Amino acid sequence: MGTRSGTTGGAWLVIAIPAALMTGLIGLLLAFAVIAGGTASCGGGETVGALSQEVPKRLIPIYQEAAAEYHLGQRGPSILASINWHETSFGENQGESSAGAEGWMQFLPSSWEAFGVDGDKDGDRDPSDPWDAIFAAANLLHQEGAPGDWRGAIWHYNHADWYVDEVLRDAKKFATPGGATVAAEGDSCEAAALAPNEAVAKMIAEADRLSAIRPQTEYIYGGSHGGSPTPANGPFDCSSAVSHLLQVAGFDNPTMDTIALLSWAEPGPGKWVSIYDKPYGADAHTFIKFTPGVTPANKRFWGTSGFVAPGHGPGWIPESTFSASYLSGFHVLHPPGL
Repeated sequence: MGTRSGTTGGAWLVIAIPAALMTGLIGLLLAFAVIAGGTASCGGGETVGALSQEVPKRLIPIYQEAAAEYHLGQRGPSILASINWHETSFGENQGESSAGAEGWMQFLPSSWEAFGVDGDKDGDRDPSDPWDAIFAAANLLHQEGAPGDWRGAIWHYNHADWYVDEVLRDAKKFATPGGATVAAEGDSCEAAALAPNEAVAKMIAEADRLSAIRPQTEYIYGGSHGGSPTPANGPFDCSSAVSHLLQVAGFDNPTMDTIALLSWAEPGPGKWVSIYDKPYGADAHTFIKFTPGVTPANKRFWGTSGFVAPGHGPGWIPESTFSASYLSGFHVLHPPGL
């Protein structure tokens, strides 16, 4: 076949390109399209600070993701936690203040109008939702100068020097050495480079994101089975985690249990993505496998795992975790088209 590459004296110059080479060029163009289209950016994630045991475990991923989203750096999570503690004792006292402030982070209606965001991507901005409120606080702090000027940013949250001093003091108490690299939504250069299409790229990027916060998440049997789509950060059990990844890929599937997955998915392994499903019995379980070549060698299996991270949410599972005899007890299925 031929392709037009330019003109010579007003006529098109036609260059013959072997079919195999053309196939490779098309593959490169598709990979570039995934990157340029924004399904996976190359930001590499944002390193933010770790938090102490004095902070409620269920809130740690929210502080870290909000800090990552608004580029608040290492101190971001501990300062958000400190503000939350001072405003509502980590959400325990959300009554309306004498000035009319309300919700998890005590926003005035005018401030919420200016800074309120949909932190959990459920289509609503709600100051009584911890994701929305904490992300909104991070948005305010960023717009008012953080992390370059923490004192000035916190002062804009509450115009009192004593308040700034107390927030900074308690932020030190809530911080702990170390940190976590939290990927902003869609961040995964490896996924963009290797994934064969947009749906798979989205799945891998979301798998990376949830794997990064796995130490701060919990496995909850029946978690997030109350509706569809699943919340961005669960809590998940094995089947709601698999359902979540499929929803992120754009399948518009309900949140399914292991039995429903068996009837929803197509039989047999997929070209790029397979679902391992054991629908019945006390050891019922499900997880996802990405085909070699679609993900790096250390990112084949993904889901919840009592072998790797008992009690925690989903993440990457080393391929060496599973024996052939263990895998033989599962139905092997695949999402339609993948």
